[in-house]
Amino acid sequence: RQYQETGVRWLWFLSRLGLGACLADDMGLGKTIQVLALLSAIKKSRRAGPSLLVVPASLLGNWKAEMQRFAPALCGCFVHPSETPRDELARLAQQSETALQNVDVVLTTYAMLQRQNWLLEVPWQLVVIDEAQAIKNPAAGQTKAVKRLNGQARIALTGTPVENRLSDLWSLFDFLCPGLLGSQNKFKEFVKQLNAREQQRFAPLRRLVQPSILRRLKTDK
Repeated sequence: RQYQETGVRWLWFLSRLGLGACLADDMGLGKTIQVLALLSAIKKSRRAGPSLLVVPASLLGNWKAEMQRFAPALCGCFVHPSETPRDELARLAQQSETALQNVDVVLTTYAMLQRQNWLLEVPWQLVVIDEAQAIKNPAAGQTKAVKRLNGQARIALTGTPVENRLSDLWSLFDFLCPGLLGSQNKFKEFVKQLNAREQQRFAPLRRLVQPSILRRLKTDK
């Protein structure tokens, strides 16, 4: 669909610049297929090195099925015991550089990042996180692990970039564009200043993050 093509071009543009991107389309508008199209474009461009996709364990099978359906040319590797025998996971940990030579994308879960430390050391093309609300708590172990990942560019997929608190947005951007919103304490001070404004209280924050967020709704024409 045309809006999906627009999304892929936008993701390609930002990732080529090494910038973070938050694809915040409504559920059902095809965030998965847009990422798979982006990974396929990277493969065709012959850019070396695999990308990493981090998803909740419950969505691992869905990503596998979508990849087989829409991007069968992508070579995927699953770092999770539900898809890969434990002896193979051990071999990957010991010989990751050799084992990933012909791999386009590695798929794993948030929990596995804390068990497979080698994932934090690989220089990934892209680091993509699905259901990005999983890192809304900056103090959580899985959030800290995600933010240690080494990628040339970072992408977050989420139905909404802000769940309940602006601190959710800060944690998301601390992954996507580290430093853009300052430290956690500086951001809290910034929010207090915005709350004190009489008009368009959050307009400065919206302008700051808007270039990194693509949000489309089912109600859009």
